[in-house]
Amino acid sequence: MAWLGKKRVAFIPVFRPQLDAVPADWEAQILRRIYHDPQPWPTAQPPADPGPVIGRGLVPAALPPAQTPGPDISLRTHIHTTSYGRADIEGIVLPRVQTNLIDVRLETFHDRTHELRGQGFDAAAIVMLGGAGAGTAEAAGFWARFVMVEGVGVWAMELIHVLAGYMDLYANARGPVVDHLGPFDTMAGAGGQHECAFSKVKLGWLDAGAILQHQGRFAAHDLHSVGLVQPAPSFKTTAVKVGGEKNYFVAEARQKVDQFDVNIPNEGVIVYQVEEEDIDPSSARIMPIVHLKTPAALQAGSTYSSDSGVRVDVITGLVGGFSIRVTDGSQPVVMESGQLLFYRDSTRDGTGDVHTPSVIGLGGWQQMRHVFSGDPGVVYAVDQDGRLLFYRDTRRDGTGDVSSPGVIGQGGWQDMLHLTYGGDGIIYAVNGQGQLLFYRDHNRDGTGDVHTPSVIGLGGWQVFRHLFSGGPDGSLYAVVA
Repeated sequence: MAWLGKKRVAFIPVFRPQLDAVPADWEAQILRRIYHDPQPWPTAQPPADPGPVIGRGLVPAALPPAQTPGPDISLRTHIHTTSYGRADIEGIVLPRVQTNLIDVRLETFHDRTHELRGQGFDAAAIVMLGGAGAGTAEAAGFWARFVMVEGVGVWAMELIHVLAGYMDLYANARGPVVDHLGPFDTMAGAGGQHECAFSKVKLGWLDAGAILQHQGRFAAHDLHSVGLVQPAPSFKTTAVKVGGEKNYFVAEARQKVDQFDVNIPNEGVIVYQVEEEDIDPSSARIMPIVHLKTPAALQAGSTYSSDSGVRVDVITGLVGGFSIRVTDGSQPVVMESGQLLFYRDSTRDGTGDVHTPSVIGLGGWQQMRHVFSGDPGVVYAVDQDGRLLFYRDTRRDGTGDVSSPGVIGQGGWQDMLHLTYGGDGIIYAVNGQGQLLFYRDHNRDGTGDVHTPSVIGLGGWQVFRHLFSGGPDGSLYAVVA
């Protein structure tokens, strides 16, 4: 099922005279909750950060007497925003109903279902004045119930149960720890946040293609935050799926971009595992099993790794999202021209088998005139323009992304016949005249300027086919052509 288009919902105020203090403007309050429910900000200086999340929405920690309207967190705005305009609601408040029942259940008004359906209603909601905790609904049915003090997330969650048959994500979390999507999906935590990309696809609010299938062993992806207008621009994707039909992983970007996702714990990239897309045999209901793997969203420089070999590295933040690198350890390495590969000789005693590289440079390295190593993790390269570039593989474990070099030599390096590193920032070079030159990279961090060499070999070095350093003691080895 999906919630697409406008759904007509009857809101029925139900009160118990022996328990409830009924406000005179109760119907107006319900209409406010449905259609326009702005939260107040201080008049003098509206905060850039919307403040702590308490009660039913956004409330600044301390409000002076003078207030100005803040963001609208009404039910209709929530549905319209989180569905990117694909879903809408028309709420009609019906006359109050008095009851002597202490426990008002959904089935209490079942005898009105036929009547209300005949009036064109797609669902009905019992609205009460009792304490929190009354939110409940008939999944893929007709009736929902909630109370006034419950937040927009509860109201939306219960109506989504009724109108789309989408079940609570927290109900089927398995294992010794609570690992559902509560902080990042209203259908798990009822906090008013945007739903995750997986939920939105099931609700019909995102196209299935918005979750890109990761291909191969390694790939970089730029993510467009779920809370922003969809679809993502052509150079980004909303989410990335890693794996097959079951037990697959999804990575997506979350930012506090609006009055609803301001309720997420923090900004970054979340990773969750979809164990089962739907365990309910009924075609009218959807009951997934989804596990949140990152209780706090990953920041730039952070990593999630699964036991099955799936790894998500957050490379950097972008405008409206994040750039990630995904590794699927179950897939073979596919060699492509221009990749920089990382191998490790684990034994380093002649008994190892150096195989199965990682890709740490995604392309263009075949165009370098020279490539040679420096200090541990440092790679020097000379590009087609003759510049000397400095790269650093900060991780040195095959999971890094060697990119964004520093330029430490402005030109002319393409004419060198040989280049080798001598340790301590020393670079030896043989120029076209056969001289052996001595350079020093004093900074050794990509910010230096390597120029003005000393000539330590006056000629003849051009006859060597190979030249390389023997280490930091100044040794050089050469092979005569």
